[in-house]
Amino acid sequence: MKSEGNGLSRCGSMSALWAWILVVGLVMPGAAMMAQTQDGAAASGGVAKVEFENEQIRVVRMSYAPRQKSAMHSHAGRFVVTLTKNHTRSVAPDGTAKTSERAAHEYYWGDAVTHQIENLSDESMENIEIEFKLSKAAAVEVKPPGRAEPAGSGTEKDPVPVEREPHHHVVFENQYLRLLDVVVPPGEMTLFHTHSLDNVAVLLADTTLKNQNPGENWTERPITHGSVGFRAGTKAPYTHRIMNTGAVVFHVMDVEILPGS
Repeated sequence: MKSEGNGLSRCGSMSALWAWILVVGLVMPGAAMMAQTQDGAAASGGVAKVEFENEQIRVVRMSYAPRQKSAMHSHAGRFVVTLTKNHTRSVAPDGTAKTSERAAHEYYWGDAVTHQIENLSDESMENIEIEFKLSKAAAVEVKPPGRAEPAGSGTEKDPVPVEREPHHHVVFENQYLRLLDVVVPPGEMTLFHTHSLDNVAVLLADTTLKNQNPGENWTERPITHGSVGFRAGTKAPYTHRIMNTGAVVFHVMDVEILPGS
């Protein structure tokens, strides 16, 4: 396990995706550059693109060119999914520096922090950061419960809660979020399953996917690595199933936002 500041790190789902995949835009590097400490989403030296924001969270796509360095900036508690390899140096306001290396498709939680980030690699770096605006206390990891017998293996029929669907695995949880790691091999289909929490899906494969809501026809769309989107589920739970119609494994990290976080 690696750490960043006071955060925890470990190597680490799918909603009705096409209803809310957001188009990735570009922000000109340096447009918000400041010498003083600034908000994490405005941190320059890299490209910060806000993909989604509401009263609880802000989803930011953070990109750095090779050897690029940010201004000093601050974050609320945040959950990060790496889209590429990361090799960084983090410098605190007092000059304390820490280096970190992570592979693509890892995830970690970081508590509130003020720092400067430098990309130490000769390659570009890109992450999705989900900031939890109301995260006042340091995160306390909750060990996911042992997985029960997969739904569908006995007499239970779909729809099932998302955490009981065999392709969805709870791999991380704290008081702010629950992470479902979702893997669907080519040609496989999930059970109908119900999402009962707001969630942010981070897509980690290029493939094609079919989606079906109960009583409706299948719809098919392409899936792009690095796409990210928000779907509300807490006030209005929704049910669907998916089928991977592509030639590679479908992989998504579904970050569920816990009430009150």
